[in-house]
Amino acid sequence: MSQADISDNTASSPEATIDDVLGAMACPIATRVPLIEPGTETPEVAGIYDQCRDLYGMVPKFIQLLAHAPGTAKSFLKFDEEIKVAALRAGERERSRMQVLAILKPSLDNSCHNCSHHNVNLARGLGYSDAQLAAIAAGTWRENDDFSEQEKVVLDWSDAVTHMSAARDQAAFDAMGEHFSHEEIVELTYTTALWNCTNRLAEALHLTAEPPGKGIDWGTD
Repeated sequence: MSQADISDNTASSPEATIDDVLGAMACPIATRVPLIEPGTETPEVAGIYDQCRDLYGMVPKFIQLLAHAPGTAKSFLKFDEEIKVAALRAGERERSRMQVLAILKPSLDNSCHNCSHHNVNLARGLGYSDAQLAAIAAGTWRENDDFSEQEKVVLDWSDAVTHMSAARDQAAFDAMGEHFSHEEIVELTYTTALWNCTNRLAEALHLTAEPPGKGIDWGTD
């Protein structure tokens, strides 16, 4: 049984906690491409790492991996700088709460330890309970009354985008239109699409996130 199969089985178990799900995702082997650790980087990458310290309070392993191709790291950081971290720093709490749902749905479905780990921590800081996060992983968010209708709509849409059924799912799109502006629909759709990309990159190159207590400081505490 593959690591992905183990993760899928754990996530679908109704008894599994979100920490159980994250534990099952952790890749037991080294990254296929070595990380460029802080202190060993080129001057170009040093500027990228300084930007990370400003955004996150540290240099995530994901960026240490992307640093082999600096343009990829810069493009990813641009999103966080102008959208994700920008919303957090502006105190746009509801926008951030919708964003993290659009990130976690693909990340949990795709069994991406790196993306799930960092964004579970963000979701907790934004007020989501462990029971809600476990419901996203198990696919039972529709039955969880702790989610608002708006939150369920985002999860439904993110699910459709992740599983390539959004083009045919007019009901899910219409529901988004009832709750969000065109700008918000594009932002949330792009967010889910982008994290599907990062999930696949991290999975392909065997990237596991930092250990507990050593992750990103989102400034939500």
